[in-house]
Amino acid sequence: RATLETLYLNVKQDQDQESLGQRAASILERIETEKPQVVIAADDGAQLHLVQPFLKGRASPQVIFCGVNAPPKQYGYPAANVSGVRGRWHFRQSFALLKNIVPEAKRVIFLTDDSQSSTYVLADLKADRRQGGPFALTLVAVEQAGSFQQWQGKVRAAQTRADALGLGIYHSLRDERSGAQVTPEAVMAWTRGANRLPTIGFSDYAIKHGQLCGVLGSALEQGQLAGAMARQVLEHGVAAGSLPIRSNQTGTVLVNLKTAEQLGILVPFAIIE
Repeated sequence: RATLETLYLNVKQDQDQESLGQRAASILERIETEKPQVVIAADDGAQLHLVQPFLKGRASPQVIFCGVNAPPKQYGYPAANVSGVRGRWHFRQSFALLKNIVPEAKRVIFLTDDSQSSTYVLADLKADRRQGGPFALTLVAVEQAGSFQQWQGKVRAAQTRADALGLGIYHSLRDERSGAQVTPEAVMAWTRGANRLPTIGFSDYAIKHGQLCGVLGSALEQGQLAGAMARQVLEHGVAAGSLPIRSNQTGTVLVNLKTAEQLGILVPFAIIE
C-alpha cells in the first residue's frame, strides 16, 4: 500500500518566475522532509522548476514524469533516477475524424496560446506532418494568441479562412485590460458563442469544453502508465532510469452530438456506432 500526497506548482495559472521559484522551493523542502521513495512529476513546469534543477541525478527520490510535451532529452532524460511518459497529441487521427464527420471540410486552422507548452505541441504538429505526409485537412494556418483579446480576434478571422478550427492550449490567456488570467472555461464559453466552425480537440479537456470531435491525448492513460512505472520502482526497487521512456498511444475518441446539433452537423451513424 502506498501513500500519495499531491502538491501543485500551478504553472499555467501563475507564470511569474519568482513565485514559481518560491513554490518549487517549498515543494522541495517538503520532499526533503518526507523523503518519498518516488516523486511523480506531471507536466513540463514540474520538470523545469523542480526535477531538472533539484532532483535529477540524485540517489533518491526516484522520479517518474508524465504529461511532458517537450522532448525528454531537453531535460536530460532519461537520467539515473528519472524516466516517465511523454505525452503526444493525435493530430493526424483527429483531422481524419473531422473529415469523416464533415466530408466537405477542406481547410483547418490550428489555434493555441503562446505558452511554452504550446511551443512543444507545435513542434510535434510539424513533425507529424513532416513524417506522415499531408493531413486529411489542409492546415492553412497555425496561430498563437498571447491574450484573450488576440484569441477572440483570431477566432473571428478564422470564420472566413477555414472550414474547421483546431483548438490547442488556451490556459495561459490574460485579459489585456486587467492583466488577469481568463479561465479556460471562460475562453471556451466565449468561443462556443462566437464560433460557427466545427471544432477539433486534442486533449481530454476538450470533452468538458464542448468541442465537436477529436482523438484526445488521454491524461488518464498517461497517469496509468506513470503509475505502473512507479509501482515497478516501489515493488521491485528498480532505478527509474532503468525503465524505458514511454508514450501514450491509444487516445480517447470524442464526438459531441450536442455540439454537432448546435452547428447543424449531422454525424454519420457509422461514426456514432
